[in-house]
Amino acid sequence: MSMNKALVVFIVASGFLLFIYANSSVFSRHLLQKEPPAVAAAAAAALVHHHHGHSAKRNHSSNSNGNGNFGNVLSVQDQSASSSKLKRVKYIPKGTNGTEYNIFLIYTKESQNLILHSQLELFLRSLLKYSTIELHLHIITDEQSERSAEELIRQQIERFHRTAFYTLYDVRDCAEKISDIVHSMMPLFNYRTGSYYSDALFLLSLGLHRIVDRNMRRAILIDCDVVFRASVKELFDQFDNFSPDQLFGLAPELTPVYRHVLSRYRMNNPHTIFGSPYYLDSAGLSEAASVVSPPSGEKARRHGYPGLNSGVVMLHLDRIRRSRLYEEIIKESTVRNMAEKYSFQGHLGDQDFYTLMGFEFPGLIYRLDCVWNRQLCTWWREHGYSDIFDSYFHCEGTVKIYHGNCNTRAPE
Repeated sequence: MSMNKALVVFIVASGFLLFIYANSSVFSRHLLQKEPPAVAAAAAAALVHHHHGHSAKRNHSSNSNGNGNFGNVLSVQDQSASSSKLKRVKYIPKGTNGTEYNIFLIYTKESQNLILHSQLELFLRSLLKYSTIELHLHIITDEQSERSAEELIRQQIERFHRTAFYTLYDVRDCAEKISDIVHSMMPLFNYRTGSYYSDALFLLSLGLHRIVDRNMRRAILIDCDVVFRASVKELFDQFDNFSPDQLFGLAPELTPVYRHVLSRYRMNNPHTIFGSPYYLDSAGLSEAASVVSPPSGEKARRHGYPGLNSGVVMLHLDRIRRSRLYEEIIKESTVRNMAEKYSFQGHLGDQDFYTLMGFEFPGLIYRLDCVWNRQLCTWWREHGYSDIFDSYFHCEGTVKIYHGNCNTRAPE
């Protein structure tokens, strides 16, 4: 009986002590450290979002805009002092995320590419370090890569105390929207066939105007393997130099890859500038060189046409949507005719198409200066073109974007 009394006393005493602890200042301080209800609710809501085209286990969100965007707003902000802010949003032109500085990236299959993560980290670090504007990042990604992309964006936004918006797009949904382009281009501009979605990645820029919100006017698609040395605003300012008919802006290719691709055509057309170095010496000038017009403010100077590089692609989206000529050019019959005319069998996706279109229809492409896409790949120097490589690799002016293609490490 005495044991039972002792047990009762112990239980009563324990309950009394627990009551005192629950009302103590220690427990109150712990509660105060939690997020306010509004913040907690917003964070919970941000976790419920719809991934268009992904598995049904994801909850549907009413904020999905039908363009393959992953919806809802997520604000990340140090509650004490940091001024950084990151918002995950659907694209709303001239709304709360009304910046028209739209930067597109493709970030997929991270687990199959060991250096992709470090490339994106360096890209974001350099972009935000030099940026002077609020940006809207548009990430075309997949389920296995999106979380890593979000975390990298969050880290760099907080590091540089910037404000930025971002929208995620499901690569499968994007690929479906350009399926006709993929099927017409793939046999001509792809040296090996992978999955349907892998092939689509290399052609997405050709149909980006179909993928994005119809109110988006301008965008720049940039490879992850670039490093900025100037504010991206200066690059967006290049849109002001476009002539009324120009739809895209691309810099010249800085290797002899198209000299190689066009070897049969050049043999039959020895005076062509197609596949020649951009900077021609006096002996290499010809009347045909005038097809490439200099950018605004540059003195008249004749150039060769080494092809174009798609590491940086400026897209005047509203003009592309309205262009009947462009709709004709991307048809399978037109593309095939261009390829046959130049005995062209490419392997670089959209870059091959832009190269052909830029020669056949030069008025549609703004020639972006090489300093905005200073490629670093030297593969062709060691593969048969060492004697002429430097004439292609040459780029005059202060570099604003380094492009570390061929897995070349870009200088930080």
